[in-house]
Amino acid sequence: MRGGNKFKGMTKLSLKMSIEKQDVAIQLEYERLRQTLSGISAEKLAAADNLIQRCAFMTITLQILEDEVKSKGPTILMHNGKQTMRVENPAQKSYNTMINRYTAAMDKLISLLPRESAIMPADPSKESDGFDDFVEERGE
Repeated sequence: MRGGNKFKGMTKLSLKMSIEKQDVAIQLEYERLRQTLSGISAEKLAAADNLIQRCAFMTITLQILEDEVKSKGPTILMHNGKQTMRVENPAQKSYNTMINRYTAAMDKLISLLPRESAIMPADPSKESDGFDDFVEERGE
């Protein structure tokens, strides 16, 4: 995993990790995401709870798939009778599909944050023309 193991006391995530250890990692990620979103209203947080759970699951699953691709590569040799061919690693295929859904789900969660708490701050080189403030004041 990049940036070290953020799940203290846990070994490297892998497909061979027990369901219980995966559940612990998912729960830790869930708590981290809830803490990140602690600045939003209780109503929004409650409404987003299922999405937070799904994002936590996808985060851990993506890390497991990433480790699998790193260890076996993006392609694998497949034997079919006398033929041998190189095919896309099923973990790579799953990763590619899930990363798009993960990105969309995380974008929804990030959009719940107040503007000043957003993870990706606005580009400081662009001066505000006041339009965004006007729209926010109108509640649209």
